[in-house]
Amino acid sequence: MKYAFIASALVVITGLGFETGIVAAQTVKKPASIRTAAQTTVATFQTPNYSVRVFRQGTQTRMNVFDKTTNKLQLNAAPVQVQNSDQQTSYTSSQGERQFRISVDQAGNRSVEINGPGEVIQETTN
Repeated sequence: MKYAFIASALVVITGLGFETGIVAAQTVKKPASIRTAAQTTVATFQTPNYSVRVFRQGTQTRMNVFDKTTNKLQLNAAPVQVQNSDQQTSYTSSQGERQFRISVDQAGNRSVEINGPGEVIQETTN
């Protein structure tokens, strides 16, 4: 690694006299970037309370679910199980006791369903 040191003298005026000090700055060579697999978006949509993105990263299908009411990412690149039928494709992932299911049908209707202890949330858009 390459390091460069820069030192400079500072004169700080205080009350009745002068004080000197040294400031050192250090730069570090950045490590080589880590290669990540290319991502391809499969589905993306918004409902009144959620923003959803389903994507493929390498050979794995993953999902992001953002809760707009709490401004928090509920799922971040979570692996999903894909279920295809003639009418729709569903993407399912679990986090703790909560299950997230995203559905996209042939007509373009999309829905997000979240099931957890004592809660069932379902929102649809088209």
